[in-house]
Amino acid sequence: MPQVIEFPTLGSDARTALATVVRICKETRRGEPFRELRSRLRAAKVWDKERPTVSLRFFGVSGTPIRPSPFMEAVAAAANDDDIATAILDRMWRLNPVLMKSVLDLVGQRAYGKDEISKFLGSSVYRGQVPPRPSLETWLQLCIGCGLLKAVGIAVAVGPRAAPWVAHAADLDIDEFLQEDRPEPEPVLPVAGDDDPAGGADSPGVGGAGAASAAQPSGPIVPVPLRHVLALETPSPRGKERPVPVSRFALEFSSELLDETRQRITSWWKEVKPERGGYEPKDFGLEPEAWVESADEVVYRLAVAAALVFRLDKDRADVLQSFTGLDQAGVLSDLYQGNVPETIPAAVDARALMLASLAARRCAEVPELAASLESQPSAEGLFATLDGALGRGLFRIELFWILDQLHRLGVIRPPDIDEVTTTPYRLVRDTLFRLGFLATPYAHDAAGLAAAARAAKLACGEGAADEALVRFALAAGCGYDCQHRRSCDFACRERLE
Repeated sequence: MPQVIEFPTLGSDARTALATVVRICKETRRGEPFRELRSRLRAAKVWDKERPTVSLRFFGVSGTPIRPSPFMEAVAAAANDDDIATAILDRMWRLNPVLMKSVLDLVGQRAYGKDEISKFLGSSVYRGQVPPRPSLETWLQLCIGCGLLKAVGIAVAVGPRAAPWVAHAADLDIDEFLQEDRPEPEPVLPVAGDDDPAGGADSPGVGGAGAASAAQPSGPIVPVPLRHVLALETPSPRGKERPVPVSRFALEFSSELLDETRQRITSWWKEVKPERGGYEPKDFGLEPEAWVESADEVVYRLAVAAALVFRLDKDRADVLQSFTGLDQAGVLSDLYQGNVPETIPAAVDARALMLASLAARRCAEVPELAASLESQPSAEGLFATLDGALGRGLFRIELFWILDQLHRLGVIRPPDIDEVTTTPYRLVRDTLFRLGFLATPYAHDAAGLAAAARAAKLACGEGAADEALVRFALAAGCGYDCQHRRSCDFACRERLE
């Protein structure tokens, strides 16, 4: 069993959440194309194009054509409310038994408020992985809707249907479970050539004849800022050396073994002879001289650029066109000065304008941010400063991208700056996890992302580690439930199956 900690948004209350799950399960037909399921999830406000696998993982479906999971079929065939609740609670137990056991043990003593439950899960007493607060809200809504828990004012207590699950919880040995815990395979998103790409998001794949032998990964889609790698020819890193015996990593990935993997990756990466194809500061009209003239405005413009690159869901040319449109219309300068633009040309992208406004508002709250960044002697302090200013619900993974751009601009130079200039995309973290550089692919907070960024540099050495690991995964055909596990020569968790 896995420890799934991300759950889709299902509504504002327990009744709505339960009704949403039931409706989706009953309306999903065997053999329907993926786009129909996606449209249904969108209509129910469950689909999140930034995290498309979250809703698919919850419902247990993937690929195209769609085949309803046993969970969905059980809900659809349920004859009454008791049967529906049993099917949903069984699914939630299977997704994360540690979470259900821990909460049941907790509220079995007395009623607890949601904030108290959240604090308990974030404490050292809780042994499992900590769900993000929005996901915990969804989880609690379903538990209340299904009768596992019941609302007592603003608190929750054991519900009327809890007895069978309390018995399950009593039988669960958490220590034993954690020793055997393995992530659930990622849902498969349709790629180009299937019924359609996943929601307009990037489809995983590698272009060019050099990658003909590589299979598509079944993990997360290629991150938007790295879409350009799909058009690049990338030789497979597999089959170049003798396979690493499984016995060497069956118990642990030793530092010696990780160093061997790093040498293999860096040797392959030199063979690829990569050329930087991503974004550069000059793409957004930024030069080192601008830092001297108005450093805070440079940070602001990079914040706007990050918002467009990661949130606009467009290719590089369209992102730069949107940024240039805002700049040439004087909108960027007006927003930075705190002025309402007098006129907004029709050609200005409305969504880009909204994102720029959000970035401007946050930057205005932190005057002298550039000076604070310059004064930091270490990468850790640098990241903490930027996170404190532009994090807090606005940016997460984008912070690493911003720091990378500032480093390329040559205006921040802590000796360990490389630790925070790799963007730890989910596909990067999945690859690092499979190769043994990370203990988990999940990163629910800034510390987890920072650890993944450091691990990426450890795995790849100098250069663009994020791009190297993405191209490695695509060219090697990496993925959960990997079809190459019997022939791969790398030390990889998939070979332990």
